[in-house]
Amino acid sequence: MIRTINIKEEVLITMQIVGDLSYAWQIIDSFTSIMQESIRVNPSMVTKLRATFLKLASALDLPLLRINQANSPDLLSVSQFYSGELVTYVRKVLQIIPESMFTSLAKIIKLQIHAIMEVPTRLDKDKLKDYAQLGARYEVAKLTHAISIFTEGILMMKTTLVGIIKVDPKQLLEDGIRKELVRRVAYALHKGLIFNPKAKTSELMPKLKEMAATMDGFYRSFEYIQDYVSIYGLKIWQEEVSRIINYNVEQECNSFLRTKVGTLL
Repeated sequence: MIRTINIKEEVLITMQIVGDLSYAWQIIDSFTSIMQESIRVNPSMVTKLRATFLKLASALDLPLLRINQANSPDLLSVSQFYSGELVTYVRKVLQIIPESMFTSLAKIIKLQIHAIMEVPTRLDKDKLKDYAQLGARYEVAKLTHAISIFTEGILMMKTTLVGIIKVDPKQLLEDGIRKELVRRVAYALHKGLIFNPKAKTSELMPKLKEMAATMDGFYRSFEYIQDYVSIYGLKIWQEEVSRIINYNVEQECNSFLRTKVGTLL
């Protein structure tokens, strides 16, 4: 304690200059892929990156220094801008977690649709072995565990103050899941509902049935994993699918309307 009190001001100034991370605004993006790969391999790495994000927040000091010294009323708005930019970057880095989760979820969907039979309400004990499908269910359990590990990784980060914006990891996870869900479902609908004008009418129903099976796989898998990732899966599913459909309906309407309808996405 005595040694700490005797630290000279010149030393404190030198430490402040050395610790200034303002230069990182320009180069930090080149490390994004490295950080994302580290998280993908080891989700608990998020807790270590928390220190990096907090250090990046110190880079806000330099742009705000003169504004603060001048007692400018713009201090709050400028702080919000830079903090918002930093939060956007944090979201970009951590988006690898929802992406990795949905990669595993895609495998679960494939198993749910093509491998695992739905167990009826009443079942004869003689047929129990047929419905057990131990191999497929073990694979689903293993993938589910991988998803829960990713969730645990981001939730370990705890609530973090980035600049003047408080980042809640649970909300960050939910926002990332919503974004990735919209991207994947929209792609599935786009890919599945493209029709050849010269195709026969008989080709319509098979395509619609295939699309229905894909959407049902998304629904069942999202329902299955919601308890393992601490989210309201079906609520998110209904809200985001409704937004996708409403958005596309609006886009179709806009081609016939003089006054365009605002977009939802």
